[in-house]
Amino acid sequence: MDYMDYKDDMNAVLENISRELDNFTANDNNAGLLGGYTGCALFYAYYYQHTSRDEHLEKALFIVQKSIEALSEQPLNGSFCGGVAGVAWCIQHLAQMGYIEDDDVEDAFGEIDLMVADFMEESLLAGKNDFLHEGVGTALYFLERPIAVARPVLERFVAYLEQSAHRFPTGITWKDMFSSQSEQYQHRDLYNLGLAHGVPAIIAILGRIYEKDIARDKVLHLMEGSISWLMSHKKSHGGGGESLYPVLTDASGILVGDAHSRLGWCYGDLGIAAALLGAGKRLQRADYNEAALSILHDIARHRDTQNGAVHDACICHGSAGIAHVLQQAAIATGDPIIEKAAEKWLQTTLSMSTWKDGPAGYKFFHHPGYHSSYNVLEGIAGIGLSLLGFLQPEIRPGWNNSLLIS
Repeated sequence: MDYMDYKDDMNAVLENISRELDNFTANDNNAGLLGGYTGCALFYAYYYQHTSRDEHLEKALFIVQKSIEALSEQPLNGSFCGGVAGVAWCIQHLAQMGYIEDDDVEDAFGEIDLMVADFMEESLLAGKNDFLHEGVGTALYFLERPIAVARPVLERFVAYLEQSAHRFPTGITWKDMFSSQSEQYQHRDLYNLGLAHGVPAIIAILGRIYEKDIARDKVLHLMEGSISWLMSHKKSHGGGGESLYPVLTDASGILVGDAHSRLGWCYGDLGIAAALLGAGKRLQRADYNEAALSILHDIARHRDTQNGAVHDACICHGSAGIAHVLQQAAIATGDPIIEKAAEKWLQTTLSMSTWKDGPAGYKFFHHPGYHSSYNVLEGIAGIGLSLLGFLQPEIRPGWNNSLLIS
């Protein structure tokens, strides 16, 4: 896969992103991995792999040091997006990359293990199964811990999901307690089909637990049941520019809110395809791989900025996230149709660097307007990570595990 036609443009954008992040990381006080400055350490670490310039590694380590101080000084919750689980996951990831000595940080992890496990149990007991902000994302932290630490916590994690599951003839699912629609319709049980907040995230996490050989029988039952439920909600009239899957449904399978879903990492067909592709790989299920390919081909052939409601370049709901998920799917499958689509969304991402008053020319859209953002989820750090994936496709982008993409 050769994206070198865009090499100069990508390098120019990356230099601008690096320069803008210098000031942001020095002054920002939100330590979150995906919503704050900690995730910028991922950008600099992977940028260092591309440039081999010591200043980029030094910046990654400066951010990590600032994040470690925040863990002891700031009142962070245990969540993955903005809390302790995500910050600690990032520190572990950079240690695995060989940029931090394990011994330097291992002492702190004993306390973090207890804190994140408490947050996980409190959240999951209350049925709060959101990936980004509630109990489900904490599993990603424990998946990177030594197996003796991880196994008992993740076995409890699986047990909580067993207890809170809603069972239907079509399979297994979990109630949404995060979306604004669930607030609005408190008398109805709603189920979320988005990767950021819904059932696909649970499937993706369970696949990683299965891969670690933890509670395999229970995990397999939950995965097969939830994938069955998910695939049963494919719309009879979807495709060809309209999403194949809805955003939310109720217990009767009635769609709630918009029947047509945006295209992005956070919501829509792309996240469902990513979850199915991951499950196919980890469970060695050709049928899941085929279902994912079918969705990805529909996206490649028919979805665009207009019918996908893609208003910006960010990872969460913009073109850089779409480009990265498609590129990783193309690498995993060797499929030329998906590869061509990834290139299209890369072009879109580069073409969106037009804001004179936005960092590196970018802003993210949050109704009703556009805003400057620097973080991984909505800002230029995430756009930079996506671009680096195209510049160095031979390097496995382990950072994307934090978004359940790999």
